[in-house]
Amino acid sequence: MKTIRTIILIALPLMAAFLAQRGMQFIDTLMMGWIGPTALAAGALGTSIFSAIVLFCMGALSAVGILISRAKGADNLGDITYHMQHGCYFALLLSIPCMLIIWFMPEFLLKLGQNSLVVTDTILLLKGMIWGFPGILLFLVFREFISVFSFTYVIMFVSLIAMPLTFLFNYILIYGKFHFPQLGIEGIGYSSAIVMWFMFLSLFIYSKINPVLKGHVVLTPFKWNREIFRDMLHIGVPSGILFLLEAGMFLSTNLIMGYFGIEALAAHQIAMQCVNIIYTFPIALSVATALQIAHATGTRNIEHVKHIAFISFSLVLFISAVGACVFILASHYLVIPFLEKGSKHFSSVYQLAVSFLKIAALFLGFDGLQSVVNGALRGLKDTFIPMILSVGCYWVLGVGTAYYLSMFTSLGPKGVWYGLSIGLGITAVILVLRFYRKSRRLSLDLGN
Repeated sequence: MKTIRTIILIALPLMAAFLAQRGMQFIDTLMMGWIGPTALAAGALGTSIFSAIVLFCMGALSAVGILISRAKGADNLGDITYHMQHGCYFALLLSIPCMLIIWFMPEFLLKLGQNSLVVTDTILLLKGMIWGFPGILLFLVFREFISVFSFTYVIMFVSLIAMPLTFLFNYILIYGKFHFPQLGIEGIGYSSAIVMWFMFLSLFIYSKINPVLKGHVVLTPFKWNREIFRDMLHIGVPSGILFLLEAGMFLSTNLIMGYFGIEALAAHQIAMQCVNIIYTFPIALSVATALQIAHATGTRNIEHVKHIAFISFSLVLFISAVGACVFILASHYLVIPFLEKGSKHFSSVYQLAVSFLKIAALFLGFDGLQSVVNGALRGLKDTFIPMILSVGCYWVLGVGTAYYLSMFTSLGPKGVWYGLSIGLGITAVILVLRFYRKSRRLSLDLGN
């Protein structure tokens, strides 16, 4: 019971924080719509570029939490401080190439044939957001650090406070209120940067005043350790690529679905929005599982590692089963809020979205389980082989099967969802087998 309680206490506030971050994106999108359709189109391009790069960095910086958690499990308090210092420098170093990519990416959009007016607004948006990039990476480092000590409620509060601040700063900078210049979409970029730094500074100040954490947040110069940095790269870079591969798999299904017309794509988006809400729990549980397993590995207790994994896998399957029941029994109530009754495409979009949600009932368990198993393997510092396995499962089996079933069978657009289910299901099975094989080998090595 203690293990279940610890995992849930870490995961639930993180889930609320992830939902709050989606809320911030919704506020930005809503207010871009107030500016006009060009701004909305620019927002779709700009935020997708920015979010993809942040997603990679989130995976890369997850290594910081793993190393800190291992040090905590081994009761090496000095190493916690050392890993924290290296993590902050890793974030700052990582921000340099990422900011350059963000800065120059709009130039490639023009070469890809994107509308010049939309690209101009995209440049304005990104060149505001870019100044918040080091802040969001440092926030991710402190989020990992604080989560190791199970103070995740603070992360939740900061993320929730950031939502109204996003609206307030957007409003001031878009329309030039309180003697600020009227910046339009550029104001949303600078507003986002301000909120990113606010989120980091909030966690930094909390860490400096918390009696448990403050001793590990040391700003004095330290000796750079090449081995620690290599460890961070070894764990983090494959994790970041894995996050991108999964996101790319879902993006590719949007492209496939586009071949079936407006109704199919709209229904697909509705179903995906519902899945994304449920998916916040597996993401949060994946973080909690990775940290708890890293801690148990630090104590060299492999039986406890297996126990944590069993509980986490059971929890995600239970939550997925609840979500599946909701999708099967209440799909009508989930779809209706997204549609306007009496509209031209109402009937066809409604029927497709309901059918997608019923297939998603099968999809949820596989998607949630593979996410949590990846977290468990990350806790064991095993990220490279899972990344390679996921390339085959996500893209060859998942996308390949989705394309074949939708284009060459009578399933049509439903085939996309069946294909995703097959790809993610095989991923989950392979990764579970790898986890237990890896943990058994560690048990033999440590004589447990």
